Amino acid sequence: MPAAGIPSGLPAVLAGLGFLLLLAAGFAAAFHLAARRRGATPWPLVLAQFAAASPWRPLDVWAVALVLAAAQLLRQFGPPSLLLDVLAFQGALLAAIAWRMRGKPQALGALAAPRTVLAEAALRWLAILPLLWFLGFAWSLALDGLGREPSFQRAVQLFLDADAPGERLRFVFFATVVAPIAEEALFRGLLLPLLVRHAGPAAGLALVTAGFAALHGLESLPALAVFSVALSLAYARTGTLLVPMAMHAIFNATNLALVAALVRSGALPT
Repeated sequence: MPAAGIPSGLPAVLAGLGFLLLLAAGFAAAFHLAARRRGATPWPLVLAQFAAASPWRPLDVWAVALVLAAAQLLRQFGPPSLLLDVLAFQGALLAAIAWRMRGKPQALGALAAPRTVLAEAALRWLAILPLLWFLGFAWSLALDGLGREPSFQRAVQLFLDADAPGERLRFVFFATVVAPIAEEALFRGLLLPLLVRHAGPAAGLALVTAGFAALHGLESLPALAVFSVALSLAYARTGTLLVPMAMHAIFNATNLALVAALVRSGALPT
């Protein structure tokens, strides 16, 4: 029940206002980024140079894959638990990459000042946001036309299904901190430079994009594919994995906040 004196439609109004403000900021950021890119090095050359400097080797991928496979196998013997799921995937992944990083300076790119990272990440996230929302809406209509009932990504549904506030806070931490760090370390940090080096810029970028989109399911496939390309180019152009990590975190946090507001207002079903 809404509090006395507060219109029941207020959350929907606030969510709509936030959507419009973000959309306007997104177009402004896109124009700014396009103007900044004039005369910049073409993206295939940027990816090729970035991949050539990476210290990762195919053996590192096999080692990380074996650790992940072992962790997932052991996970089958444990009880249902979000924490155990996170440890068996993101935890094992980060541990394996940290192990293989030994003796590889700047294996995940250079460090950068937090203010610089956040400013660059926010700009690049905003610039791609209108396209992501358009693709998400168009894809939802396409799935509906094919007779597939609309649904949330599994991660979003788990967040909405959480009952206790503490459980939701833990999930928000996993979604906005742990998942962006682990997934960017895997797809951009490890796989992107290797695949670009061995398959070429276009094919390497496409393979990473396909893997990233497939990991997150069919519900937002085109939008997540485009977002993956933006994350990959952000890493290659800035030289620090902190930028795509921050973009990923902002993306997840904003999606959770908007979905929660729309569900609370009744504009979206759970």
